[in-house]
Amino acid sequence: MTLNHPLIDPRWQPALHHSRYLANLLQARPALVEELTLLWEKAPDEAQMRDFLQGNFADDEALRARLRHLRQRTMAHIILRDLCGLSPLAEVVESMTLLADVTTNFALDFYHRQLVTLYGEPLDNSGAPQKLMIIGMGKLGGRELNVSSDVDYIFVYPEDGETNGRKSIENYDFFSRLGKRVIGALGDITADGQVFRVDMRLRPNGDSGPLVCSLDALENYFVTQGREWERYAWIKGRTMNAGDNLQAQWVEAMQKIARPFVFRKYLDFGAINAMRDLHAQIRREVARKDMADHVKLGPGGIREIEFIAQVFQLIRGGRDQALQIRPTLRVLRLLTERELLPAASECELREAYEFLRRLEHRLQYVEDQQTHMLPVDAAEREKIARSMDFPDWPALLAVLDAHRNRVSKHFEAVFSDPEDGQHALTGLWLGQLDDETALTTFVDSMPLARA
Repeated sequence: MTLNHPLIDPRWQPALHHSRYLANLLQARPALVEELTLLWEKAPDEAQMRDFLQGNFADDEALRARLRHLRQRTMAHIILRDLCGLSPLAEVVESMTLLADVTTNFALDFYHRQLVTLYGEPLDNSGAPQKLMIIGMGKLGGRELNVSSDVDYIFVYPEDGETNGRKSIENYDFFSRLGKRVIGALGDITADGQVFRVDMRLRPNGDSGPLVCSLDALENYFVTQGREWERYAWIKGRTMNAGDNLQAQWVEAMQKIARPFVFRKYLDFGAINAMRDLHAQIRREVARKDMADHVKLGPGGIREIEFIAQVFQLIRGGRDQALQIRPTLRVLRLLTERELLPAASECELREAYEFLRRLEHRLQYVEDQQTHMLPVDAAEREKIARSMDFPDWPALLAVLDAHRNRVSKHFEAVFSDPEDGQHALTGLWLGQLDDETALTTFVDSMPLARA
């Protein structure tokens, strides 16, 4: 699309040619062009995002519109910098994570104050006000959010009790109402679109469970019902609260509950078979749905790299607290420092991860859609190839296939059958070790495509 705005920078043309979403957005909101000319040569900034949201909002509709306009401006900013060659992958995923953190915390604070005027503050057992903790999961928790991602939340509040207003309600009711308003503020589709699709299915008992739970209820769930796939999911769990929403003592209390659930004190070799079985199930699903060209879940895709990093964390994280970190690439680097992963393997996995994530983003930039499938249309393939700095599709595909083959090789080495011989995960003869955990329910209960 050709835009006739006098401030369009000629350097923007690669981004405008690639992203129909960006071209249509600037066509519909020409004022954005002037804003972006002042912003685009520097990375998105958290303070700027917060400043954009400042002001008094007459009603809920005004708040939602401002949140969505921030999302549009930030997405345009990210797309321009990425497709014009100004931003590395680390900047892109951090910018998206900042957008999620800022909008989530702003909505949380706004609706908390709104509900307090109706019901009073929700008090803990000592009579002090308490806040809802929003746990970011998946790539949101790891600060690795992709450019068209869902946000996965779990809502936890400190203690049961009642609010102190004239119209008092139970804390559970207060925080349930608060959670629903936050979800709507970000996830409802309006004339301006939405900020993020919100997914709550990782909470205790999934869709059948309550929207919010207390710390006591969370601990009881982990002890009595927590499933093995939830340990995998909670590796990246991060409390998103900041600013006025932060109550450090409760965040610490939550971490003390979650940490022993995820990270066992012993070397947890049972996780090897569990992760192998989970991935086998995903591969069957990929084959059934003809998803071989899915850059996330397909063979040699992003998910296999994440599995390699996280299985080491599940097995060894209880004894080596340094492994209790979230970003995938930092885990791989630490594994090399610990001599648990050869430096050459870390290099190949890192290069593949960065390539696949950059490709993932270029697939999503076209229409701002959460897609991971390679295009079948010849013109779309050429567009993707050029955006990845390749002369044509066959040249891109050759490099892509080489990366995927290397990832699959490393995955098969890490997740090979541990019954016989020396195993890549341990350097020990696992046939001589007792399997300390039975993870037979892991695959049955794990959602296939958790972000």
